[in-house]
Amino acid sequence: MKVKVIRSGGFAGLEKHAESDSARDPMLARLVDRVDLGSVPPPGRIPDQFLYEIDIDGDRTTVGEAQLNGPLRELVHHVLGRAR
Repeated sequence: MKVKVIRSGGFAGLEKHAESDSARDPMLARLVDRVDLGSVPPPGRIPDQFLYEIDIDGDRTTVGEAQLNGPLRELVHHVLGRAR
């Protein structure tokens, strides 16, 4: 299972891309099992907030920093933390 995360926005408008695969990252599958992308609220209109585009094996959503919490936050930080 592949998970891609793109963080964009913020004050500087910089993007950070990261991708992880459960074949090389055993913790990833456990994190994905706790996430329901269908229940993610749309991003609010907050100036300079980060936006996170999340793709889990083709299932995609975009979430604002203010709505990023719980298991979804853990997943995003795990994938972005592994970026090189």
